[in-house]
Amino acid sequence: MIIMLMVLTLAGLAIGCSETQTSNAQEVTFEQLFTQPNQYDGRSITIEGFYFQGFEVNVLSEKLEYSGYASGHLIPKGRMIWIDGGMPQDIYDKLNRQQMMGPTEHYGKVRITGTFEYGGKYGHLGGYNSQIVPKEAQLLPLAQ
Repeated sequence: MIIMLMVLTLAGLAIGCSETQTSNAQEVTFEQLFTQPNQYDGRSITIEGFYFQGFEVNVLSEKLEYSGYASGHLIPKGRMIWIDGGMPQDIYDKLNRQQMMGPTEHYGKVRITGTFEYGGKYGHLGGYNSQIVPKEAQLLPLAQ
């Protein structure tokens, strides 16, 4: 009985800690993040944007625009953050797909909570100066 009580107590503490980590995430916009990136370095943030994954690209961007290279083909535009490790599989499987310029690309509007890192060289060939390591993600309506 005592062991069972200890197990339940520890489980409750673990659940409480994980909820606290997510609830401590500061909600930010691209403007806030790129204006003062040092302020958020190493911190848990929540941000909405457009996820795009394609050949050598795995980013959260401010917007998606038509590329002009193929009818209906979208590409990420505006400020971008590298996504370390990609999207959780359940979200990735629900993303929109396009295959107009080579390998299949995935995209969608998402809300990501994770650890923001700034000041290094991240992503393909170190082409990004910031990244987010996702802990949670939510797929949003694309038109939102």
